[in-house]
Amino acid sequence: MLPSWCSQSITRVRPGTKTVRGSVVPDWDSTKVSELTITDCSIQPASTSLSLDGRVLGLNDGMTVYCPENSDVQAGDHIVANGQTYEIKGEPRVWTGAFTRSHVQLNLIRWEG
Repeated sequence: MLPSWCSQSITRVRPGTKTVRGSVVPDWDSTKVSELTITDCSIQPASTSLSLDGRVLGLNDGMTVYCPENSDVQAGDHIVANGQTYEIKGEPRVWTGAFTRSHVQLNLIRWEG
């Protein structure tokens, strides 16, 4: 269990799967996704940037979430945090602590534009 200040919740959204031309791919059809609420998390800002390259005006927004160890999250899942939907960037990172409690770190990214 993380410290008492880890009091926020996230929703993990996982796609179903389908086969397209012989490959198994994510299926984001609303009838195929599964959702799970994960409590006792800490949601922290990570990075943000604005793209002004002349072709598109876009916002790249990152967050870091620390959630309890053994949370059911994996690369490719989406996370709803603070009313925004993010994608897990890379693999969830497991922290095993000798002096702190073990937890899972999620690096999240969202693109708007």
